[in-house]
Amino acid sequence: MHWMKSWLRICGFVATFLLPAGLQGQLICNPPEMCSCEKEEVSPNLTIGTAVRLTGVLFDGSGAPIQFNRTIVQVLNPMNNEILSSATLDEKRRFDLGVVPAGRFRLIAFWSQEKKARRLPLFDQPKGLSCTGENECHLQILLALHGTDQRFEFCPPK
Repeated sequence: MHWMKSWLRICGFVATFLLPAGLQGQLICNPPEMCSCEKEEVSPNLTIGTAVRLTGVLFDGSGAPIQFNRTIVQVLNPMNNEILSSATLDEKRRFDLGVVPAGRFRLIAFWSQEKKARRLPLFDQPKGLSCTGENECHLQILLALHGTDQRFEFCPPK
């Protein structure tokens, strides 16, 4: 009987200290408006010096091409989210966005699933891209991984 009391005391101690540590990883939005999709702020991540034909490939952290089926890459006007160019990754996981004019834009990558745009699971949107060459620009984009339970993980990609 003595060993049972010791066992219960150990379990209680472990639960007291480990349960709160495990809860730290859970995202809780209080008030819920903190995680509203409209609250997500984004900025231009692509600068193009002169009009270029924009091609590229998306890589994950291991250096392997992104393998999600129906992955789409788009160039958006950051002022009004108007789509300037859009392309689906081909069988070699490359994209060709055609000719994109000079300016500052938002380049996003997302997953088309059941006719809805969804963020690539656990990947952030590209950051700090630029094209300074003439006529053609080929981007090799490394998508950074992020942790789970991000505030905007389940919002449409921006």
